[in-house]
Amino acid sequence: MKQLMTWLGKGMLAVVPALVTLYALIWLFSTLEGLLGVPLQAVLGNLYVPGTGLLLAVGLLIGIGVLIDLYVGRMVVDAMEAMIDRVPVVKSIYGAVRDLLQFAIPGKDEEARRVVAWECKPGVWMVGFVTGPAFVPVGSDGLDRVSVYFPMSYQIGGYTFLLPESELTTLEMTVEDAMKGVLTAGVMGRENPER
Repeated sequence: MKQLMTWLGKGMLAVVPALVTLYALIWLFSTLEGLLGVPLQAVLGNLYVPGTGLLLAVGLLIGIGVLIDLYVGRMVVDAMEAMIDRVPVVKSIYGAVRDLLQFAIPGKDEEARRVVAWECKPGVWMVGFVTGPAFVPVGSDGLDRVSVYFPMSYQIGGYTFLLPESELTTLEMTVEDAMKGVLTAGVMGRENPER
């Protein structure tokens, strides 16, 4: 019986993540195609090919990204965010999603983000992510401090500590690999997990 449960667990580990990922991708693609495909069918008629809505969505996102890099585009986004910041519940949701995407998507500030280890007490280390300079001045010791985000395993949340740069050890790993390791409590952080 124990062997059957082991095989069941290994089968679930092999299949469930793949199915969830596939489902999420299908949902994303069908949603984007549904939003833009219908208007495209009306415009293009018989020339419409399934997938055109998805390609248009990707093209629009790239175009918006280019516009944001321009001064005028940044002003429009700043004005839109200023309006959103006035709506109590909406600003919390929008801000959380924006911050998560800014952290997860590589950009110009990628060099500032790095994976670090911090010895919180002798022999006990925490893995975190430098997100930028300390956002508020603290301490009277004159040390340069940075904001370090320490996510919690198996949930969305974590702590931001303002730590002296001198107490941090930079780790040679990508943010993605470190995040995977931290969020799964190290279970998925191994190179060759047991199968």
